[in-house]
Amino acid sequence: MYATIEDVKALLPGPITIGDTNIGTPTPGRPTSSNRSKVTPEEAIRYIRFAEDEIDSRLRPYYVCPLRRVKTFETEILEDVLTGTSVEVKVHDTGVFSSGQMVRLQGRQSMETDEIQSIKNLNTLIIKRVKNSYVMYESKISVLEFPDPIPLIAARLSVSYIYDQLFAAEQAPNTSEYGKEQRRLAMNSIDSILSGSVLLFGQDHTGKRFVRGSVFDAFQNPTPDFQFGREKT
Repeated sequence: MYATIEDVKALLPGPITIGDTNIGTPTPGRPTSSNRSKVTPEEAIRYIRFAEDEIDSRLRPYYVCPLRRVKTFETEILEDVLTGTSVEVKVHDTGVFSSGQMVRLQGRQSMETDEIQSIKNLNTLIIKRVKNSYVMYESKISVLEFPDPIPLIAARLSVSYIYDQLFAAEQAPNTSEYGKEQRRLAMNSIDSILSGSVLLFGQDHTGKRFVRGSVFDAFQNPTPDFQFGREKT
């Protein structure tokens, strides 16, 4: 998925939660329904998939979709790493890493993809589960992620879908101002990619059979105006 449930949670307004029993504050005069009082993790994943479809449909003329995770950072492992759960990994600096991030552990004879459980201190991070052993200074740990700003775009679109669905459930207007603003920000970011001012790092381009499109100038959209009714800032 282009975004995680945690990414979506970070953009949702405070009263709205994913997976909890209470969502929002009851409004006088509006009916409440217990089966609509929360957004389950499964529903959040479905909305993230909808956001992926929207992103891929707009980027496919320029990039090979679906997009892929790429290695954005790599550093040496400073102590031996053994198999197990909640395994500590020593590195020079944990400032680039964050909880929930996908990482790749790679040695001379083995390689695996794992998830960061937490950051212990400036030099130690905790990996949820390690299936192989790695020797210090011969092994590396790298960050695997989708290029910026794809995770943020997917999270903004997912939040807009969730928020509008909740408003419709409460017999409010069909769309909320917060949902509209999140969609506007997401679409502006997509427009920046389409206009060539933002390049998706590590992705394959379409349109040239034998030459990578990145060796040419910024991509130009053949349509002079692609606002499609959206307000531009």
